Amino acid sequence: MELSDNLMYTAMQRLILLHYQKVLYVDLNEDFYSVLKIDDNEWNMSVYNDKQKKISEWFSYFAESDLCHDDDRETFRNFANLEKFRKNIKENDEKPIRCTYRRKIKSDDQSFTRCVMEIFPYTDKNMHQIIFLFVREATKSNSIFNRMNESVQRLKEKNQFIHHKKYNGKKRILVVDDNSINRNMLKEYLSDEYEIIEAENGLVALDILFYNYQNISAIVLDLCMPVINGFEFLKKVQLNPLLSTIPILVATSATDNNDEEKSLSMGATDFVKKPFNPVVVKMRLSKIIKMKEASEMVTISEFDSETGFYTKEAFCHHIEMELNNNPQEDYDIVVSNIDNYASIEQFYGKANCKKLLPKLTEIARNSNDDVVFYGRIGERTFASLVKHTSCLDDSFFISISEKMADAIQVENIQVKFGVYELIDKDIPATESIDRAVSAMNSISKKFGKVVAFYDKRVAEIQAKNFEMESAFESAIAKEDFEVWFQPKYSTKTKTVVGAEALIRWRGKDGNLISPAEFIPLFETDGLIPILDEYVFKKVCEYQKMRLEKGKIIVPISVNLSRASMFKKDFIKNYAKIANDMGISRSCVPIEITESMAVKSSSVKSFAEELINEGFSLHMDDFGAGYSSLASLQILRFDVIKLDKSLIDFIGTQSGESLIKHTVAFAKESGMKVVAEGVEKKEQLDFLRKINCDYIQGFYFAAPMPQKEFDKLLTGASKN
Repeated sequence: MELSDNLMYTAMQRLILLHYQKVLYVDLNEDFYSVLKIDDNEWNMSVYNDKQKKISEWFSYFAESDLCHDDDRETFRNFANLEKFRKNIKENDEKPIRCTYRRKIKSDDQSFTRCVMEIFPYTDKNMHQIIFLFVREATKSNSIFNRMNESVQRLKEKNQFIHHKKYNGKKRILVVDDNSINRNMLKEYLSDEYEIIEAENGLVALDILFYNYQNISAIVLDLCMPVINGFEFLKKVQLNPLLSTIPILVATSATDNNDEEKSLSMGATDFVKKPFNPVVVKMRLSKIIKMKEASEMVTISEFDSETGFYTKEAFCHHIEMELNNNPQEDYDIVVSNIDNYASIEQFYGKANCKKLLPKLTEIARNSNDDVVFYGRIGERTFASLVKHTSCLDDSFFISISEKMADAIQVENIQVKFGVYELIDKDIPATESIDRAVSAMNSISKKFGKVVAFYDKRVAEIQAKNFEMESAFESAIAKEDFEVWFQPKYSTKTKTVVGAEALIRWRGKDGNLISPAEFIPLFETDGLIPILDEYVFKKVCEYQKMRLEKGKIIVPISVNLSRASMFKKDFIKNYAKIANDMGISRSCVPIEITESMAVKSSSVKSFAEELINEGFSLHMDDFGAGYSSLASLQILRFDVIKLDKSLIDFIGTQSGESLIKHTVAFAKESGMKVVAEGVEKKEQLDFLRKINCDYIQGFYFAAPMPQKEFDKLLTGASKN
């Protein structure tokens, strides 16, 4: 089983010539390997000349050789165990695997070269586990670097040829087929109407497509090919939002009727069988191209309509193109957003804020001549790829921030920037962007701080966040998340009348992880609805347990995030959970923050549906920054909770007057009032005096685990 040279001249050429010193093609089922490229003696071992060329023997040989660093022997021993190796690949969902190891320069010397081995797995049509195994030095020598530059230039010339070649107005079709007869036949059929670009297999086609997707109107794809077959090609294309917009006509001689269904389900646009009927092929090509042009999919996918910047997907794609074409250049990624945009939108209104966007983007365009291109990577987050310069310092970004404030005439605008300097070209563009975003997020809500650079501290935060995200699913399954309860007391009787459910996370070391660390993270990455539902279920289970034991129960309110609110069938799901537990909805009130109620017009219909299902609705954090008494009329709240920031005003004349009128207004509107954050007797006395209904705070009790709260309720019932 050998791979011929003509299967590698584009994408494989890029990988081999530009990056790697050694390349193996490996069949893990047959324990077979073939050397595709070699440029030093590390691979010239005794097993290299064996007829069988077993990869397990190669790994084993290197693991026990004098060239292998002692600390890395176990890694290669594990690779030599093919059962473990295959299992590792399967558990990694056939994603690329990277292994850094040390190779001694001489067997009798302790000096070594640090190498990177990258393993790219896939399953071929015979269900064999195949890998391409690439090795390069972690720090490339100048000679390798020069070869890379020469190779890049050749590839740039090839791509420019495709990009600039005159097609006499004809649309371009990429024909992907390993059979030259089939390619020539299609070229003969179609060349009167189309210009044909040929690719011998899926890997070659992906390389051509990556750099020339804007110039290709459609793809004719064979399914049965070596290296990367048609199905694998479809899978990879669909992972790239830009490439996936190009219509694909699958053409195959396969007799399996499932091929058509499978290829269409994987993103193919249409399907024809061999032998070709020229008229049918032309008709179907014309149809799928017209469909694409009518929908203008490429324009929608590539450019943001409001700013003209690249969309996030296109931004990432063009970063990788830029880096591949210019490996000798150094680049930075800069991201930015308006940190207090929500407050500005609240004050000026959505329509006016939308008008600010063109002004901000214009300033961004004119701020730095070294910017290669821009991207809009979020609703209010923008990014740019910048040629690395020394001008990106604090004063530079402060100047831009001031220009933006002057241009849009908004006081106290807080523009934040995050910079990832000298980006690592061996990591995906998305990861580089994430690093810049992590830097920016590290100064969120920090007044006076304009820019942050990705460094060790930010990397540690990012690593910690990644660790928490990775542990989330397991923590849910193992119930490492604990529901704690903070009691609510009657101001008149000083007895427990309810509680608020709060979440805590018990780490591996047995210590609690602060909600301030994981709640904002899970709100950002979309995991928070799962956690919300987890808490709701736990509270329902607790109420059910007390009911079954004949114990008294009190309402235990559950906080709801904005993301949960817009989750499909959320209310029906919560109602079903309560029904299955046999719990009255009144036992599990739902709390939403005032900012959610005020800022989102769609919350009203959501809240009405929630109330119609029998849930009690509480407004949390009243007075935390968005308050107006008019907000109490937006939704039918049963209870409002005065934020601690209001309670802290007790003792001042103006503060007490504000609280007094707020409580009076709420009660006249038929709502109960909870004061949270009560810590002093003077605060309690004042709240009792103005007829505030309930107290929540450290004056009576701090949040406590379920067992302690259970004892508290049991003691209260005896009294």
